Amino acid sequence: MIDLAILGLLTEQELHGYELKKRLGELLSSRASVSFGSLYPALARLEAQGAVKAVEERTSVPSAPMSGSLVGELAAFRARVRESGLVKGTGRGKKVYGITEHGRERLVELLSDPDVTDDRAFTLRVAFAPHLPDAARLELFERRRTELLRRRDDLRRRESDPGRAGRTHSYLRALLERDAENLAHDLAWLDRLIEAERSADHNGADRSIPVPAPQAHLQEETP
Repeated sequence: MIDLAILGLLTEQELHGYELKKRLGELLSSRASVSFGSLYPALARLEAQGAVKAVEERTSVPSAPMSGSLVGELAAFRARVRESGLVKGTGRGKKVYGITEHGRERLVELLSDPDVTDDRAFTLRVAFAPHLPDAARLELFERRRTELLRRRDDLRRRESDPGRAGRTHSYLRALLERDAENLAHDLAWLDRLIEAERSADHNGADRSIPVPAPQAHLQEETP
């Protein structure tokens, strides 16, 4: 999942590690935050695969008018060096990461994965769906709808199982109700999303993402 998130974000712009970590945190939510300990190994792996490139960006020191005070000018110069990100003795700035052509191809492969069972990964795939061809995007949404219908049918079988009646207390029933409501919500959302895709294909219109967004992945699993 982290590869998908990194490649998707780097299609938008080159980012240095701190910016990338921040954007990943916003994208994945606090329950799936990414540490530097997992981010940099993932970047190194993607770079070794030729999907990501690392660039040393040179940063110039901004000029400032002379103040007439040697001490003041020296302090101002040091401040400008710190703000510019220059490293003493190297003249180099922050390392930024960008996506390669192979990385763009890899992103499409990850987005097109037929396995749509991972809820958080599917959320990312929707976020970066514009990078998919129209037919592949529609297939992704239809596959997910089929998966949610399977879950709904399985949930209904569990609810109607007479053998579970004596083992299900009110709190377990409440959780089952929550799951059923989330599934109904997500199915309705997917139906609107699929209809928007089909309408755009027929009419040549721009696609607008229907709201609200799916909720199932926002719920924490309860034992």
